[in-house]
Amino acid sequence: MQRSSLLLILSLLACLVSGFVASAQEGSAPAATPIARLDTAKNTLDQIEAALTRSNVSDAALQKLRNDIDPVATDLQAVVTELTPRAEAAKARLAQLGPKPDAKAAPESPDITADRVAQEKLYNDLDATLKRAKVLIVQSTQLETTVSSLRRGLFTRSVLAQSYSLLDPRLWIPVVSELPSDARAIGFLAQDWYAGVAAKIEPWQLAVVIALLVLIAAAYEPAQRIGRRVSARHTDTVGPSRLRKVSAALWVAFVTAVVPIMALMLIGALLIGFDLLNARLQGMASAFVRAVLIVAINVGLARGFLSPRRRNWRLPPISDNGAIRLYNLVIAVSSIVALTRFVEALNDTISVGLPTAIASRGLLTAAATGMILLTLERLGLGPSDASDKAPRAKTAGRDWSNPLRLLFWLLIAILVSALLTGFIAFAAFLVLQIAVVTAIGILLYMLLTLTDEGIETGFLPNHRLGRAMTQTLGLRRDSLDLIGILLSGAIRVVLITIAILLALAPWRIESGDMLSTVQAAFFGFSIGDVTISPSSIAIAIVLFLGGIGVTRAVQRWLEVKFLPHTRLDTGLQNSIKTSLGYLGFLVAVSLGLSQLGLSVERLAIVAGALSVGIGFGLQSIVNNFVSGLILLWERAIRVGDWVVVGDEQGYVRRINVRSTEIETFDRATVIVPNANLVSGVVKNWLRNDHVGRIRIPFTVGIAVDPEQIRDILIGAAKDHDHILSIPSPQVVFASIGEANMKLELMCFIEDVEMSQRITSDLLFEIHKGFMAIGIGVPAPPPVVTSPALDKLDAWLSAKVSEMPQKQRAAAND
Repeated sequence: MQRSSLLLILSLLACLVSGFVASAQEGSAPAATPIARLDTAKNTLDQIEAALTRSNVSDAALQKLRNDIDPVATDLQAVVTELTPRAEAAKARLAQLGPKPDAKAAPESPDITADRVAQEKLYNDLDATLKRAKVLIVQSTQLETTVSSLRRGLFTRSVLAQSYSLLDPRLWIPVVSELPSDARAIGFLAQDWYAGVAAKIEPWQLAVVIALLVLIAAAYEPAQRIGRRVSARHTDTVGPSRLRKVSAALWVAFVTAVVPIMALMLIGALLIGFDLLNARLQGMASAFVRAVLIVAINVGLARGFLSPRRRNWRLPPISDNGAIRLYNLVIAVSSIVALTRFVEALNDTISVGLPTAIASRGLLTAAATGMILLTLERLGLGPSDASDKAPRAKTAGRDWSNPLRLLFWLLIAILVSALLTGFIAFAAFLVLQIAVVTAIGILLYMLLTLTDEGIETGFLPNHRLGRAMTQTLGLRRDSLDLIGILLSGAIRVVLITIAILLALAPWRIESGDMLSTVQAAFFGFSIGDVTISPSSIAIAIVLFLGGIGVTRAVQRWLEVKFLPHTRLDTGLQNSIKTSLGYLGFLVAVSLGLSQLGLSVERLAIVAGALSVGIGFGLQSIVNNFVSGLILLWERAIRVGDWVVVGDEQGYVRRINVRSTEIETFDRATVIVPNANLVSGVVKNWLRNDHVGRIRIPFTVGIAVDPEQIRDILIGAAKDHDHILSIPSPQVVFASIGEANMKLELMCFIEDVEMSQRITSDLLFEIHKGFMAIGIGVPAPPPVVTSPALDKLDAWLSAKVSEMPQKQRAAAND
């Protein structure tokens, strides 16, 4: 019995071990080979390409195809990244083995021959696989472009479809005739849903739904009190800080929006859980959810941002009446947009006619347009209204009220024109975009303000976070400021990028499309002839101007925010800013040209073809440009240096692409080509430091005691605060003549830019010392003149000029 039990245990252990081994072997199954991965990618791309050839492909299908391309492209790029070093290693080994010897050479070792054959086969296989992977990458890129173009085409056709005008009787005649049947369809839909609910719902389920509705209604007022609690804590007359304002605004927006959203989620969960929604009502339920989200988010953001009833907590500098009117406008437009979405879903559910669908959308769009127009007429974005009792504080920065008013009036004109000309779909889409972009802009503004103010406050040395970072990481105060500025800049870039992507999403422009455009600027491939269309040119111009704008913004941020907090001197700061401007310009040009189909490879060919013309025709410009780069990076001359170039001297104010601007002491600007500064002789007083030497010559009579003069000069120099004691001032006895002696005072000063003023101060003191001991400046030697001697000199000069050359030379000797 014991033996049989032991055998049973051993057999069970063997089964367990075999099972673990089998599972381990399955878990460690080798990954697919690169060729198999390429075959899979090829099949997927061919299927996508075949799907794109079908007619009437919906936007949802195109979106699914677009999502299927991304993992394929990622896997293809991974194959290229994986095989490239292996191919390079095989090529290096082939180069080391050398070519196959000819018949005349000595026979090589069979091992070397076999190794060469193996390496050649390996390299050829890897190279062929790499070429195939790169071709498939090009195919995936082309398919991405095709899908994006088709989506934008569908969007354009749907939005820019022209129908009847709102004033056209042909639109309203079928609407009136179909109105009774549409009303009956709505009644039948409501009766059908009510009958289904009455048949399915249990009494306790009905009690739960009613209790939930009562709970939501009762929770509304406490939620509003929670939203007002932050502002109720601060009641002093000074007003809250900007950080407290934006924090309270975000909290109020969150509390205002979360109550209806949570209520909607709970009600939806109950309806789905109790199976109270039939198939016909699911589309309307989805539209209702989107409508509630639109209204809740827009109203919450507007309430937190505008703070209609609390002036001190308001973020924008507008009056109370203006804030209330804008807040009411947001509520009205958001409600109209939400109602438009719900009515469109209702029209699809009851299958109304096309005129009814156009009329309902047009009426709601016209109502939103009228609300915007009415608010603009009554809105005051300028100074405070007469009803405002307290004057409003002036805010720093640019006033955006007038540009915003102009923009909204332009939008009103476009909306009215679209409604009157029959572009109802475009007008409705534009109203939706106004609501979406306004919400995104408000949220972006509040998040940017929270980022700037929060990091600026949190990174102060006396703040808890700042103290923790300085004590834990050992950072200095300037380093703490620098980290805060860098972190703020990085967060700003991320937030602005997300906001742009969210605003462009309804236009069928996605992050993948933008990433493909950026990649094509540097890593793109061009196959076939370049196709240039007006739309491509317009997009290229927008990309170029956008790149330039981003470059200028980054340069401005470096100049104002980042670089002043570093220990870099002014010249190096200017070099960094200018070099970044050159780099940003090149990136902007690359982005614009890539949109036109000109990749880096094509630009290299064009540059090679133009090199001869550049060498001869643009030699001077290229010379000055390269010299400017040398000045920026060698930094022999920096912005702010005091330089002497030829007969001109002054301060370097700007180093441009072609020339350098020097501001003289007379406030004139001298433009010097950069090549002259690189190849010529330039004196830079401030190259290493500000220490300099001044020399003041003196001429005194021969009878004056030079020791006494030296004491006066040395004493005046030592008494001056700006003259260095090391090296000490000294007096040099320069020369002695028949009637005068020449001495020179030499001393070093701590700031050479003050040399003229220090020289003047010394001369005043020295003159005072000379007068105290009775020493004056010696008079110049007398000049004796005589008319008779002048006539004699002229007669002798005339006679000498008439003499032959040999006699003239002897007379001179």
